[in-house]
Amino acid sequence: MTWFKTLAETYDVYSDQAGIEKNGQAVLLPISHSTFNAQIEVAIDLDGNFKGAKKLEKGNDVVTIIPVTEDSASRSSGIAPHPLCDKLCYVAGDYSAYTGDDKEKYFEAYMEQLKEWAQSEYTHPFVQAICRYIEKKTLIHDLVADCVLMPDEDGRLTDQMKIHSQGQTGANVRFVIRGDYMPQEVWKNQELYRKYSAYYRQKLGEKNLCYATGRLEACSDKHPSKIRNTADKAKLLSGNDESGFTYRGRFLSKNEAALVGYDTSQKAHNALRWLIQKQGYTRDESAIVCWMANRDMAVPDITRDSVNAYEGIDDLDDLDFDNLVFEESLGTHRDTDKYFAEQFNNAVKGYAGKIRADDKVAIIALDAATTGRLSVVYYDEMGGRQYMDAILNWQEHCRWSRRIWVGKFQDEKKKIRCDCTPSPRDMALAAYGVQRSEWLEADSKLIRATIKRLLPCITRKGVRIPPDLIRAAAQRASMPQTMSSAVWYNDVLCVVCAMIRYEYEKGEKTMNRFLNDKTGDRNVLFGRLLAVYDYMEQRALFEKDENGKVKEMRATNARRYWNAYSRRPAATAATIKGNLMAYERKLKDYELKMFDSWTGEIMSYLAECEYSNNALSENYLPGYYLQMEEMKKAFHKKEE
Repeated sequence: MTWFKTLAETYDVYSDQAGIEKNGQAVLLPISHSTFNAQIEVAIDLDGNFKGAKKLEKGNDVVTIIPVTEDSASRSSGIAPHPLCDKLCYVAGDYSAYTGDDKEKYFEAYMEQLKEWAQSEYTHPFVQAICRYIEKKTLIHDLVADCVLMPDEDGRLTDQMKIHSQGQTGANVRFVIRGDYMPQEVWKNQELYRKYSAYYRQKLGEKNLCYATGRLEACSDKHPSKIRNTADKAKLLSGNDESGFTYRGRFLSKNEAALVGYDTSQKAHNALRWLIQKQGYTRDESAIVCWMANRDMAVPDITRDSVNAYEGIDDLDDLDFDNLVFEESLGTHRDTDKYFAEQFNNAVKGYAGKIRADDKVAIIALDAATTGRLSVVYYDEMGGRQYMDAILNWQEHCRWSRRIWVGKFQDEKKKIRCDCTPSPRDMALAAYGVQRSEWLEADSKLIRATIKRLLPCITRKGVRIPPDLIRAAAQRASMPQTMSSAVWYNDVLCVVCAMIRYEYEKGEKTMNRFLNDKTGDRNVLFGRLLAVYDYMEQRALFEKDENGKVKEMRATNARRYWNAYSRRPAATAATIKGNLMAYERKLKDYELKMFDSWTGEIMSYLAECEYSNNALSENYLPGYYLQMEEMKKAFHKKEE
């Protein structure tokens, strides 16, 4: 259980931030605390007198930190009250009178627990005030009088009236203390957190050996949920399946299978929940997070492209993502791609220089095993410098020029073109995605499984991208007619070229010399020939009017025959060439001369290779892309 111990240690590193909200970010929960979404806020004074109430609007402000017990944190049925803030059936002594439901035992259990805390040495004036008010058994009466709850004609509360899509009889209640000072929000009081944590800790039972830390601790067999989000009921540790043979047959009791200290469990779960909410990837029912385990320092997000992976890292020197994008969108730099790359690379080098030799980085990936269970599908930890070396190697060699969003600007017009490494999800979509709207979509299980396979490629230097994944992406790129031109080019072709580059660049080989080094590779040469035929038709077909708009837009012959070309290149090349004869007459003399020069060069190389109908490997795709870029630059230079 190395991952569990590391998470508990991470909590200790950040323990000074427990319960503190900063700039609307996720809050690291104190020990023995959880959260719920409150629907009603009740204000009282220190003498326990009702001062008003209100229904809460939907939003981040409804998330409320509450003290919990082991039983209440994991309750699904039965009577298990939270110690302070809870549902109406627990905190309202007049609940049965207004609903007709016999919930007296719920209220009695809540009051007994609350009084015990209020009368202990760990009490707090706010706890005593709430206890005085609740004892009056007038909560629902006060809420009805204040028009917060709405009874029917018979004076009964029903669930036909909703609060946040929740029936009003099941509303969660929290408290505010009013006095001569500003209202005190009970769920944000740091002293109250510490008082309850100390109070509950001394109530725990005997100590046993904690399997995670190897220390003697008061242990627990009930562990928190809400790991991926506040509505998540799945648990990482659970041993309540005594009839399903989860542990029976190998152990006599669940304690023999796994026994974890209460404090350790609280720290590990709270740290994991906080990390996921603050900087984790939560999509497709999975959660992935990478963090610095030994000190407060942000690390690159390996689930994003290589540029956005550094967004939000304060340790990047003099790099303002939003301003860079803004400047690019306004065209304030002639070569924005180069400008952005220089600024970004300098900032990353400065950040990498701050990594210490004793730093420890951890990566964990969670997946939904069943409805109520989470599984750890990937875990790794390594030295900080080892991690950065692997990340920089991945970002240096698995990259390609494409258009991406950077910073807070999520506007198509404010995308920038830059050399960047695609995210693992981009790679999964390039291999298995289908365009149904504006974007590529794929089965969530397939996406999760593919991302899991790619994680070691990123975090462990030298691990190659699975060949079947590259082949699948190459097959998708060979079907440009099945998706829009922009999606095919940016989200499939550029992504698969980046993956091929990572496999190609070993030792002294670089993609900068790919065309020159591959003059004997028929796959690359056929890819280059396809680019010549494609661009030749584009130049002839896409005539522009006086306003600079293209008169006619349609797929070229190269795009229409692309899939057949990848399987039978020689025969299909002859077909495409024959269909181009009508377009050649539309080209200018200098254009024909340049295309004839490229075609002649490629055909002379092919004559020395195997000019056959054998299917092409994925290497024809970077051959196509690089030849196309070379031709565009040549024409641009000629026309200038």
